[in-house]
Amino acid sequence: MRQLLTTVFRFLLRHALQFVLFVVILLAGRYLLAEWRAFTATSASVGILREVASAGDRHGATLAQATSARLAALQDASLATVDTRLDRVQEQLRQLRAASSPSLFALPLPDANALAARAQQEAARRVEIEVLAQEARYLGVLQAALRGDDARQALARRHQEHVQAYAALQANLEQQRRLELTHPLASHLPGSPAHGQLAALETQEARLRLANLAAYQQYLLQNARTVRAERPAPFAIDNAALADALAPLQQAVRASETQLARNWIARWRAPVLDVIPVAALLVLSAILTPLAIKAFFYFVLAPLASRLELLSIARELRLDGVQASLPLADRSRISGVSQALLLAPGDTMLIHPAYLQSSPVGTRKRTQWLLDWSYPFTSLAAGMAALTRITSTHSASVTLSASDDPLMEVAVLYLPPGAAMVFQPRGLVGLIFHGAQKPAISSHWRLASLHAWLTLQLRFIVFRGPVTLIVRGTRGVRMEAASQGRSISQAATLGFSTGVLYSTTRSETFVPYLRGQQALLNDRFDGDGVYLYEETPRHGKQPGKVGSWFEGFTDAVLKVFGI
Repeated sequence: MRQLLTTVFRFLLRHALQFVLFVVILLAGRYLLAEWRAFTATSASVGILREVASAGDRHGATLAQATSARLAALQDASLATVDTRLDRVQEQLRQLRAASSPSLFALPLPDANALAARAQQEAARRVEIEVLAQEARYLGVLQAALRGDDARQALARRHQEHVQAYAALQANLEQQRRLELTHPLASHLPGSPAHGQLAALETQEARLRLANLAAYQQYLLQNARTVRAERPAPFAIDNAALADALAPLQQAVRASETQLARNWIARWRAPVLDVIPVAALLVLSAILTPLAIKAFFYFVLAPLASRLELLSIARELRLDGVQASLPLADRSRISGVSQALLLAPGDTMLIHPAYLQSSPVGTRKRTQWLLDWSYPFTSLAAGMAALTRITSTHSASVTLSASDDPLMEVAVLYLPPGAAMVFQPRGLVGLIFHGAQKPAISSHWRLASLHAWLTLQLRFIVFRGPVTLIVRGTRGVRMEAASQGRSISQAATLGFSTGVLYSTTRSETFVPYLRGQQALLNDRFDGDGVYLYEETPRHGKQPGKVGSWFEGFTDAVLKVFGI
């Protein structure tokens, strides 16, 4: 019953969590879709409004230029022509102002097509109204100036009429004075001809005085009606007022930009677009740079190294001039899951504790911290530290086997006196030296060899006999003769006798090397001697990218020191 309830509970819990997950996914999707739609709509609106504002500015500049040219041509026109143009401008203004203004500058903004049409219509209407209003004001000033010119001409005529009337009056008075001087008595005697002439002159004087007074009054009246208006300067558009006409459009642009700035897609879009070219270049470099480097190594450096002189590492000769060599076993496979060794009296074994399976009780055992105190770094890096030292005063049988790895096999290699072997300390788990003589270990640097630099193995460790090496290898260890030349993977190489000429050779196919399935170079052995290798190398094959990179780096550093 308890198991049934547990199963039902897990079933309900699992599907409840799925339900919650689906709800979260749907809400997130709806939110992202809404944000994206708002971003695209607002971006389109901002672009359209900016384009409309720019088009409005261009339209205003075109209208201003045409208006300036038209008003410049009206500077010398008659008052009637100016009146006609002013009436036409005022009629256009009435029609434009009477047109209904669309509800454009309200949020949320309409769709893109409707927004573009309505915005262009409204911007053109506002610009035309402002330009026509400025033209109407200028025409009014010009009309006043032209009417003032007509009034001044009429005033001049009134003044001339008054001057003529006054001159006629003065001439009449002069005739009367002369008549009285010529006929002082007769001019005052009724019935005399002189008196008749004087009476006619006096009647004419009264009439002339009335005409002079009327001319003077007309002059005063015209002078009162004459406006001293000056002609205006050449027309120039008021750009500030024209910009104010498009202020609602600019306000709508700013409102849309503010709304767009609150959208997180818009906030991240510009920085992402800024770094996309650099990121793409880095990705392209990350893809092509390793290819270029590998191609350079494969087609340039590796063939060059293959043509160089072979390396000879610490080649030793016997006193009789015959090169010392290792005896070749009957079978190439010299390893086994376990090895039984017989220690002679006086022999000393240094063995890794994990490989010591059984040993006699009567043997003396103690800990030796390093394989060789002359090479502490090499001993520590190769794992040859904290070794078990076994010394026996009588014959003792010792069984060796890998207790921590079922795929690891153990091989025993005896180096007779005069023999020497270049060996990778990473494949060494122990050794046996006979008598009181300690094993002879030496190191040899090859800094001037391109082979060494391409493989990053600049230092070679040499073991000299008499000594017995205890070697480990995954799935087995093999020993083969170099004879006419042999090539194997570098990761599998454990060592080779000093009589062998060592070199590197390029891998046969480029694509496996490019894909990381094969190394660039393989080890090549020529001449008289033998070489050792493990059948399935694990060296440098740590699973996981981080572990692979870290182990590859450490392996490269250790390989420089011959480990």
